[in-house]
Amino acid sequence: MEAPANATGPDDVDAMRLDVLRRAVDIYLRIAYPSGEYPEAVRRRATWDECADPRELLSKPPFERAGRVPGSRTMIYALRLGNRRYPHMKLQFQPWDNPEGLMLSVNTHDQIASFDLAPADADAFHRLQVENQELKEAVEQAWEAEDLPTFLRFLRDYIESRNGEGADGPE
Repeated sequence: MEAPANATGPDDVDAMRLDVLRRAVDIYLRIAYPSGEYPEAVRRRATWDECADPRELLSKPPFERAGRVPGSRTMIYALRLGNRRYPHMKLQFQPWDNPEGLMLSVNTHDQIASFDLAPADADAFHRLQVENQELKEAVEQAWEAEDLPTFLRFLRDYIESRNGEGADGPE
């Protein structure tokens, strides 16, 4: 008997579907590098054995451990793919209790606290942050359009499930 798709827990790295991650990477790269050309380092990071065991694969480069979900032991993983102007932007993902086994997000990785810049540099950096935010939103919207697992999708599904409970439940 097969276990239901949602039988995994939120910390279950082994349930992560690498084919979904591959689709997310392909979409990310298409948007972050519209010319279709990206640095060799990015090309190497975007190439891995999709038949590998997720736990083993994620424990070594090019994957990074980006921290833990606050208040839990759930690890957040990252793949530094950058964009045409900024090499530090990351595709982030974490185990999640859904059929895909993960949730995707983009980390612009440009929130520098107490960074003292000259006015001209500050303006240029602010423009870069605006561009990075626009890219983040474009990537996450493209993932949404492809029905990939994002926080927005999770939130929408949660709200719809809660609204459905109220409509059918006892008064």
